[in-house]
Amino acid sequence: MKKYLSFIFILLFACTILSAKDRLVTFSAGLSSGVPIYGNHSIVSTGSEIEKANRIIFGVNGAINLNLIKQVSFYLGNDTLWDLTWNSEEKANKVHVSFPLGIKIYPGLGGFNVGLAYTLGFRADTIKTKAAGEYNGISSWGNGFKIQAEYNFAHEGNSQYYPSIGGYWNLMPRGNDSFDNLIVLYIAANF
Repeated sequence: MKKYLSFIFILLFACTILSAKDRLVTFSAGLSSGVPIYGNHSIVSTGSEIEKANRIIFGVNGAINLNLIKQVSFYLGNDTLWDLTWNSEEKANKVHVSFPLGIKIYPGLGGFNVGLAYTLGFRADTIKTKAAGEYNGISSWGNGFKIQAEYNFAHEGNSQYYPSIGGYWNLMPRGNDSFDNLIVLYIAANF
């Protein structure tokens, strides 16, 4: 009997998802870039001491969105941002990894939404400079938060595949009473 009830429940749930105008679960993935602002005691080297340095800051992000109602979306994701600084002999590379769990609220302005998320993350450093020496390490895991503003063209659009553009500020503790601030802009595909 339990098998039949479970089968009926799953069938009804699947029919509800497939017949709904808005999809219950959506996904997004994108590219980003930004500005990391490092805390005083959180980092061995920012790379600013490297002469004639090349610097690239780029990232990727992805999220699973749970759209219970049109005005609110819950999400779980991953944000990874690489801060790479180097010349022919020295390097100061940092990788910021965070896992946000949050909510997006649509106030009725088309696809515009604001969000707040709890983030859990760390930073991995690979540094080899004359001033700082050689260092490879991972920071302490931090519990931070993320505030974002986004415009999701797929929210009010004719297609679920329209992109989203947005930005966020992520405050992440890195141990030693120090914090990293990540200010990031991104573009994401929705599907």
